[in-house]
Amino acid sequence: MVHNQNQTDSNNQPLYSGPVVAASLALLLAFLTLMVSHHISRLSPGLDKLVHSFGYWIPGSQGKGPDGSIGSYTGKETLAIGVWLSSWLAFHLLWRKQDLDLTTWTRVFVISLAAITLGFFHPLSDPLVLFIAGFFGLP
Repeated sequence: MVHNQNQTDSNNQPLYSGPVVAASLALLLAFLTLMVSHHISRLSPGLDKLVHSFGYWIPGSQGKGPDGSIGSYTGKETLAIGVWLSSWLAFHLLWRKQDLDLTTWTRVFVISLAAITLGFFHPLSDPLVLFIAGFFGLP
């Protein structure tokens, strides 16, 4: 965490990297929430209804027309948006005057993004999901 004294904006205020890390970490947490809620909703119809209950307010979540319903995806979206906004706000307030190492953070971000993306591939993630669900006694 080294602050570069030479970086300033047009008003001669120092530029901090904390807000960049806050925004990108919030994105990762939202993406992780989307993945976890997706796997939870697949475990049982009851858990699918629970996840769906967070998104009933979204138009189309309970559609009856020719397009049908988009179902529990609305709950997954709602949970991800909630995590994204709340974590971005919290981390921004904590780190707005911090200068964090962007080189290290970029590596962490890219590796985390790849790992979360791989978590959406069921042949890779299902054994782990089922193991965790069994550990917690979920269906």
